[in-house]
Amino acid sequence: MSRINRPYPRALAALLLTVVTVLTVGALGPGGASAATVGSAELTSGWALHTATGLAATGATISRVGYPTAGWNPVALPSTVLAGLVANNVYTNIYAGTNLQSVPDLTGQDWWYRGQFTAAAATSGQVYWLRLQGVSYRAQVWLNGTQLDANAVGTFVEHEYNVTGAILPGALNAIAIRVTPPRHGCSDLSACTVDWNPEAPDMNAGIWGRTLLDTTGPVAVRDPYVRTVLPLPATNAADLTVYADAINATAAPATTTVTATISKPGQPTITASQTVTLAAKERREVVFDPAGYPQLHVANPLLWWPYQFGNPELYQLTTAASVAGAASDSKTINFGIRQFTDYRTTVQGTSFAGYKVNGQPILFRGGGYVWDLLQRWNTKTNKTHVDYVKAMGLNTIRLEGTLGNQELYDLADAAGVMIMPGFVCCSAWENDSGWTAEQTTVAQASLSTQMRALRAHASTFMWAYGSDQPPTAAHLTAYKNIAAALHWQNPTVDNVATWSNPNAGMKMDGPYKWEPPVLWWDLSRAGSAFGATGEEGTEAPPPLESLSRFLTPAQTWPVGNATWNYHVGRAGSVFDNTDVYSKALSQRYGTTTSAADYSKKSEVMNYENTRSFFEAWSAREYTQSFGAIWWMQNNAWPSLHWNLYDYYFKPGGSFYGTRKATESLHIAYDYFTRNVYVVNSTLAARTGLTATATVLNIPDLAQKYTTSVPVSAPANASASVLTLPAVTGLTSTYFVRLQLKDAGGATVSDNLYWYSTTPDALGNKSNWYSTAVKTYANLTGLNSLPSNTGVSTAVSRSVAGGQETVTITLTNTSATNIAFFLRPEVTAGNGGTEVVPVSYTDNYVSLFPGESRQITAAYATADLGGLPAYLRVRGYNIPTASLPVP
Repeated sequence: MSRINRPYPRALAALLLTVVTVLTVGALGPGGASAATVGSAELTSGWALHTATGLAATGATISRVGYPTAGWNPVALPSTVLAGLVANNVYTNIYAGTNLQSVPDLTGQDWWYRGQFTAAAATSGQVYWLRLQGVSYRAQVWLNGTQLDANAVGTFVEHEYNVTGAILPGALNAIAIRVTPPRHGCSDLSACTVDWNPEAPDMNAGIWGRTLLDTTGPVAVRDPYVRTVLPLPATNAADLTVYADAINATAAPATTTVTATISKPGQPTITASQTVTLAAKERREVVFDPAGYPQLHVANPLLWWPYQFGNPELYQLTTAASVAGAASDSKTINFGIRQFTDYRTTVQGTSFAGYKVNGQPILFRGGGYVWDLLQRWNTKTNKTHVDYVKAMGLNTIRLEGTLGNQELYDLADAAGVMIMPGFVCCSAWENDSGWTAEQTTVAQASLSTQMRALRAHASTFMWAYGSDQPPTAAHLTAYKNIAAALHWQNPTVDNVATWSNPNAGMKMDGPYKWEPPVLWWDLSRAGSAFGATGEEGTEAPPPLESLSRFLTPAQTWPVGNATWNYHVGRAGSVFDNTDVYSKALSQRYGTTTSAADYSKKSEVMNYENTRSFFEAWSAREYTQSFGAIWWMQNNAWPSLHWNLYDYYFKPGGSFYGTRKATESLHIAYDYFTRNVYVVNSTLAARTGLTATATVLNIPDLAQKYTTSVPVSAPANASASVLTLPAVTGLTSTYFVRLQLKDAGGATVSDNLYWYSTTPDALGNKSNWYSTAVKTYANLTGLNSLPSNTGVSTAVSRSVAGGQETVTITLTNTSATNIAFFLRPEVTAGNGGTEVVPVSYTDNYVSLFPGESRQITAAYATADLGGLPAYLRVRGYNIPTASLPVP
């Protein structure tokens, strides 16, 4: 059977189906020629998993129809080995406590996957293709007793086979795949989680990607792609170049007409065709460019814009091949007309990369995304990740080696969220000076596969060839040659760490442990907000409700026990504890006395830290700062370190601190200089604004200082609008309230800080993951806020199409006391857990006496699990209350 190791981008609509509908495109061609069946079926069901140890049968036998699988574990693909065993309850509740340690090493043996499926009936000229989009790490592939591949190697390499000679058309077929797992310690070019959680006991061995059976005529189409060039700085036209590979599946020359059709509702349809003759088995790139096809010069296109800049407009490309007038194959993708470019600016003596989209500078703001530890995913999970990124006001998802989830890319395209992909650090991927010949081949094939998939997506804005360190010169040259051959149109960087490569364009100077908010603003400190950062972040214990899902009460308190630390970072690394974080929490907010007290205070500290981080990067945009990635966006399993939202999708302090910092029009406080900034993250200027800064004592809210200034907010810019003086007569802990109002007096940004007359002070000692703290801010005055029982709540609900929207109005009726850090939550049942995933228009809000705030929450009815909806309201100084949602 012929083998092709190249990827195939799918249409968005196809991704949302478990089985892609198989279509017959036309019954007859001219002269009565029979048309081929054109389509694709995902082989998800009818599979079983078994260890190869002790199994005497060979692939030639196992891949025969009717081979008995009694005693095998039924699995649905995609599935890693461990995911399949967990689904069959061989190992249970492995994310709780230290249960994962009870799973034995699963990498010392091979594993058989066996499936049966019915193939589409044959027509004249029918060709069948088997495509494996993700197998880890190496595999023997068998179909109906015939070996297709003795060594399909590479986690991120797509393997494709013309199986026409082995298939049983219109009948039951059997496939068997013997998988050899990757080695532990990130020793193979596979998925790798480095130090942020324990390794999966199977190292994510198995069939993690989609398994597809395609049917075509004699010529197949692969990898359609549209390259966009705008006449920058103008955007009133676009030159589109369409690329697609045509494959002659036969042993004789074939003449095919390839047609490219570009369409979008309300826009003119563009069509271009060319006829080519392919040699036997030839694969050739077919190109349509504006020089030969003037219709590909598009006037006044609708552009794809990232979130906060505009609409992520998408067009559709259908590339079809016909032979003798009969349809042979067709592929459809969505694409965006947009152009990303990069530039360099020297800051603090180092050259940093900045990026523009459609000629407009854009500050990339995002987090480092990871898959579930067992690489399980579905559409709902993928969509929630993208939705949460937008809900936090971020515009970027970084993929450090977490590649291949093409549905995530499609969802990002539609949402206007940028994708920042590249290879992973601290593993065989970076230890490339000693690669074997096979590893070199695998690395290059992996890049080709992943770039072919990513290049077609509007959301992809760059590629990083390396992470902490650049590849060797030889490998880097080979990588860049592959990118050029694939017409990769987006910027690239050699790696994202200036400590190893001064010309990297991005830094990775830490910190990775907790630091006070002032660090992000102090430009003399490693990790502060200048240049562009590939990643940095701190510990972020999730809310108590989530902690209780994977830790027992004894494991939750006191913190720092062995089980607690097991969920922090890789054992034996500097990240296997939260000692730095927990010390800072008690020093700043007062000694923690229980799990509930620890959680309450940690939510406040997480909020202030992520808020300050993204504010500092935004405040200096395009002059000193060009983009920042928080390490991490989410966790691969229930974790206490590095996240903006936890494994269970419960949004906490980090989530809402980020959301506050990145609102489209925002007023922010610089902890280091006491400057106040107004940041406009949109492409529309705002005038007639007023910025007000007020300093108040705690707990009596006595006003010690206030000032107001008129403000204009230029588009896509930040400006310092005032500086707070040194105010006397303050209590040890005090509030700084910043408000930005429009000409009509409506509040467009309301931002409350709590700080101290003894501020955080950084020490002189630092390393790659932390900077010492000399003294901690005294924020214990928050504990003296009087209990406020005067918060009233009104709630209503609307239901439509399986979605619910709850409108919440919170009012502080107290005449004297603040309602600090209020957290409304829609719960499943009275006293139940918060319904997730969920979207709130705001949360963790603080109300001064007499103030009200309206918040809406949106979620799926099904996520209530059949329980009634309740609203729980809690806060730092208010009693918890729960009431039914009518």
